[in-house]
Amino acid sequence: MIKKFNIKDNTFIRYEVIGKGPPILLLHTIRNRLEYSYKVSDLLKKKYTLYLLELPGFGDSPININTKYDQEFFTGCVVDFIKENKLKNLMIAGESIGAVLSATTAVKLPKIVNKIFLFNPYDYDNYFGEGISRANLFAKFILFNISLPLVGSFFSSLENKIILKNILRGGFFDIKCLSNEYLNLLCSSIKKNGYTYHFRNVLKNYKSWTEAKKLYNKIKIPVSLVYGDNDWANKNNKNDTKDIFGLANYNIIKDCGHFSFLEKPKEVSKILSSQNK
Repeated sequence: MIKKFNIKDNTFIRYEVIGKGPPILLLHTIRNRLEYSYKVSDLLKKKYTLYLLELPGFGDSPININTKYDQEFFTGCVVDFIKENKLKNLMIAGESIGAVLSATTAVKLPKIVNKIFLFNPYDYDNYFGEGISRANLFAKFILFNISLPLVGSFFSSLENKIILKNILRGGFFDIKCLSNEYLNLLCSSIKKNGYTYHFRNVLKNYKSWTEAKKLYNKIKIPVSLVYGDNDWANKNNKNDTKDIFGLANYNIIKDCGHFSFLEKPKEVSKILSSQNK
């Protein structure tokens, strides 16, 4: 059953609790929603209690056009959710911006979070939408126009199913893993009040996601870093994050793009199960 959790900007975020066992909080990627984690939760629900959280403004969670959707705001909402639900001995697995939030939340709650799994962390933008722009030429063209100060909102408002699919295409090794049913679910958010503001504002605050790396060296709990071999992050991005954490290496999921929870749920679940001991 999907529930609502009230957050500090007088809106709410959706969440769902599935399964039974030690708790794992699942945080989705950019341009996504709570249901993004379903394939992974279905594979883990017999062993773990999965908390599927929809990040503020995404999916069917409402948007406040006066909110600054930066990393600090998202982190605060995740921290409030964990505290309100009195979660303990918590493991967090996040993808993309969800991976960054896994790390920043661990910094805020060192006595509650005991391990984090970072899948394809989106922590390397040097300009508006740099990572997404690496997906393909179409995404690069669209993101450039959306970033423009005066007409960016107009271009963003033109988004439809065809445009969204072609942007997301560059985040998959196998586009067949993006089902038409799930694409329709993503498209249901496009006409939501404030959608254009939210999408542009998250990317406009790219520095907050990149600068989050300054906090990584404060984390003392175990960290598992995982990338799809076709993720948007380049080799330097991956090694930079690895080195900040002081890790010897990072794991690679073969034949996988940025959206590993959709494309390789079995591999993701195996990583969570095998290293989550």
